Amino acid sequence: MRRLLGWFFVGWMLVAGAGQAAAQQMDMISYSEYESLVQRLEQLEAQLASHGGDGACDAGPQWTCRTPGIVAGGEITWLKVFQSEGQAGDFAYQAAPRFWLGYQFEGGLGLRARYFEYDKQASSPDPNLYDGFHMVNFDLEVTDTFDLGKWSGLISGGVRFTEYREENNAISEFSALAGSNIGLVLGIEGYRPITDALYLFGLTRGSISVYENRAFEGGLVANATDFSFFIWELQLGAEYRYPLCGTSYVFARAAAEAQVWSGISNTDSEDVTLFGGLFSVGLAR
Repeated sequence: MRRLLGWFFVGWMLVAGAGQAAAQQMDMISYSEYESLVQRLEQLEAQLASHGGDGACDAGPQWTCRTPGIVAGGEITWLKVFQSEGQAGDFAYQAAPRFWLGYQFEGGLGLRARYFEYDKQASSPDPNLYDGFHMVNFDLEVTDTFDLGKWSGLISGGVRFTEYREENNAISEFSALAGSNIGLVLGIEGYRPITDALYLFGLTRGSISVYENRAFEGGLVANATDFSFFIWELQLGAEYRYPLCGTSYVFARAAAEAQVWSGISNTDSEDVTLFGGLFSVGLAR
């Protein structure tokens, strides 16, 4: 009986020892998995801090972290024309398109082309009022992104090709024309998050151009004078973003817009203003 109890005690000790060893082995496996998860979490946090979603921006300062690719957008503006001497009459709001297409490199530097056109006709019997306005801007720009505290943004600069025409058909089909000309354009855009997806934004852009002003009467050039003019643009509004891979995202934007074409109207130094709103969608990075 004592021998049987002794063998039982020895067997129990062996089973208990094996169970304890197995428990220790399980603890070692769980700890290893825990360490692996911690390392992975640290990698993801570093990736998020640098705005990189695909590992391309894990290293380097924050300002260098931009995933490369195409940027593009389309915009519909609803604008009404005003003239500084009241010669625009009562024009209605007119839809005018704006498009842009470009490419942004990994460091944030990019290239962009943008096109805008406004064309409005309104017949008026008053010889002192213009019947139509036609405005075109085509920009070729170098762009660069920046981050400043809670703000992010884009600066741009390049060349601008502009066309401008105002018509008064009541007096011998007279029209003032600033034909195709070239100038310089500079702009800045700023974005401030309200939530993870909603942003406030502001945009301002200015350009200066020179041109030979031609006044026509009866289809012939009546006189030609050298002029310079300035265009200033301002947008203020809100933007909704939906993230894609990397730092790219699609956006929808609504804003108020004003444009001042200064020193170009009435064949002298009068101003024309476009004012209204816009809605746009696009792809950015």
